[in-house]
Parts: sequence; C-alpha cells; structure tokens
Amino acid sequence: MNRILYVGALSLLILVGGSLAIELVRQDSGYILISVGNTTVEASFWLVALPLGLFLIYGCYRFGVQLLRSFGVGLTVFSKRRSQQFIRKANRGLLRYIEGDWRAAKKDLLSVAKQSEQPLVHLLAAAHAANALGNTAEAQQLLEMAEKSAPENELAVLLSRARLDMSTDNLDASLATLQKAFSLAPSHPVVLALLQKVYAQLNNWDALIELLPRLKASKQYSQEQFSGLEVNAYCALLQGENKLGSPAQREQRLASLWQKLPRHLKTSQTLIAQYCVILLQQDKHDKAELMLRQSLKKNWNTELIKLYGQLTLSQGVDQLAQAERWLSDHPKDADLLMALARIANRCELWGKARSYFETSLSLQESPVAYAELAALVAQLGDHQKSTALYQKGLLLTTQQ
Repeated sequence: MNRILYVGALSLLILVGGSLAIELVRQDSGYILISVGNTTVEASFWLVALPLGLFLIYGCYRFGVQLLRSFGVGLTVFSKRRSQQFIRKANRGLLRYIEGDWRAAKKDLLSVAKQSEQPLVHLLAAAHAANALGNTAEAQQLLEMAEKSAPENELAVLLSRARLDMSTDNLDASLATLQKAFSLAPSHPVVLALLQKVYAQLNNWDALIELLPRLKASKQYSQEQFSGLEVNAYCALLQGENKLGSPAQREQRLASLWQKLPRHLKTSQTLIAQYCVILLQQDKHDKAELMLRQSLKKNWNTELIKLYGQLTLSQGVDQLAQAERWLSDHPKDADLLMALARIANRCELWGKARSYFETSLSLQESPVAYAELAALVAQLGDHQKSTALYQKGLLLTTQQ
C-alpha cells in the first residue's frame, strides 16, 4: 500500500512539474550566450537549465541524506521496505521453484540474486529452473556465477552441476564432476548416492562394487535396500563377464568371480539363480544341478525350482527322483509340478509327464504349461485334445 502511494505521489509530481516546465518554455524560451575568445555559443536557456536543475536536485537529495545520517538519523523506512520486498520476492521465487513454475521462479530468483550479498542459493535454484526449461547453456552460466560468488562452497556447485549433467544424460561429464566432489568429500552421502547412480547407468559395476563399503557406512540405505543394491551390482557384473572373451575364458573368469564373492552373497538365491542361468548357457548342467540342489535343500525358492526343471542331465532319472522327494514336502507347488513334468518328459515317461502337467495346470494356469502339454498330447496322437489345449493357452495369453 505504501509503495502504491509513493509511486502515485511521484507520478503526480512529475506530471505537474512537467506541465509547469512546458508552460514556462512555451511562454519564454530565453537564451544563454557563451563567448570564449572568437567563439560564440548561443543556446536555449531551458536546454541548459533543466539538466542542471535535475543535477542540483539530486545533489541536494544526497546532501540531505548524508546530513541526516551524520545526526544519526537513517532512512529506516525505505531500507525496511526494501528488505521486506527482498524477503517477499525471495520467498515467492522459492515457492514457485517448489511448485515447478520454472519460468516465474527463475525470474524472481535472479532478481533476488542481484540484490543479495550471498546469492549462491538463489543462483543454484535459478540454474535448476533454467535447466528444467531446457536452457542448458544458461544453466551452466548460472552455475559459473554461483561458483564465483561463493568459492568456499564449491561442493554445492559441483553437486548441482553433476545433477544437471545427469538430467541431460551427459554421464561422462557428471562422473568427472562427481569424482572431483568425491576428492573434496569422500564420505558425503549425496556424493556417494549420485556416484552410485552414475556408475550403474554407465554399467561400471567394478567401480560400484568398490564403492559399496562407503555406501554402507553412509547409513542412507536400509538393510534391505543395501542388500538389493549389492546383489544387483554383482548380478550385473556376472552378466557382463559372460559377454567377453572365448567360452573357456568366460568360464574361468566367472568361476574366479564366484569364488571371490563375499561369503554372505554366496547364499543369495538371486545370485545363485543368475549364476545358474549362465551355467545353463555354457551347457554346464551338472554344475548347475549341484548348486541348485544344495540351495533348495536349505531354502525353497520358486525361481530355483523353475531352473531345476530346465536342466538336461545324463542321469535324468536321478534328477526326477530328487524332484519327487521334494514333492512330498511341497505337494501343491505348481512350479515344482511343472519342473517334474518337464523332467519326466525328457526321460520319455509320457504318462507321468502328462499327469504332472495337468496337476500343475489345475493349481495354476500357464500359457507355457498349456503349450508343452499340447505338444506332448499331439506326440501321443490326440490331436483334437492338443488343439484344444493350444487354444486355451492362446486365450490365456490374450487375457493376460
């Protein structure tokens, strides 16, 4: 309200003063004659008087301010008003930033940053807003300004720059920035969390695994979250090692990697499943069978029993006998029955295989089970039944 009155009064003063000045000029323009040596200059009086008058008014204003201050009287009203305007604009800019109104937020934040003695926070927020608007170059420029405004807070700028690079998929630049941040603060939880994300996106699993002890010490993950992060990293490393070199080299590297795993991870059923999938790809079915059998004896797991049913062993009858022993403890396990059906099918025990397929389907319908049972029934000569089973499987797939 005070600001509106101030602007109104100033506007009225300019309007009245301007009208009077125009009237005076119209009635008598006057003139000034300046002669220096043989040079004579003649000019309108008002052309000289008006600028000079404005200059004198400003000088009187500054003199009055200094005089008041010398007596201990400050312009507290105006300074308080400016302070209130600054706070209001800063709060508005941050609220708009939180709301995601990037354009308005950037405008307010930059305005506040120009007036602030410590503009770092406002410049960083403005840089994020500019990046959200797609103005990457402007965002980087604002980060540079932020760095110059507060070189002692380099870490905050580095983290902001790393996040901006990640948002534009410039992962190499983000990694370089985070490594610099890591050298400044090797235990900082945000630095570690961002490094973990970048390493994962770059598939740099060795570096991520090396970072795991620090991530655990940072205490920013629950036990369950950290365990999942650890297992996923080693699973990805196993997959990566299975893609390089000759089959013999892959087999040797994977065996070595498995031996070097931390003891608590060797009992992880997720890692066991991943390693056994790779062993199946390498046709190491006997080795996979031993690992799966030992793990299933300790802890029953659906994914592991599915893998057990995919094994092709020279002694398939022994494999079937082992799976049937488990059936006494898990008679209603559809996945175990499916595994038994597959093993019996490979052993050419058609009647037993059909019975296991049908029992599994009665507990849990599956398009794959319908397809495999249909193939078996067709092999036994019942083509009408086979067609009906294929149709059921197809309908189930469509519904799913």
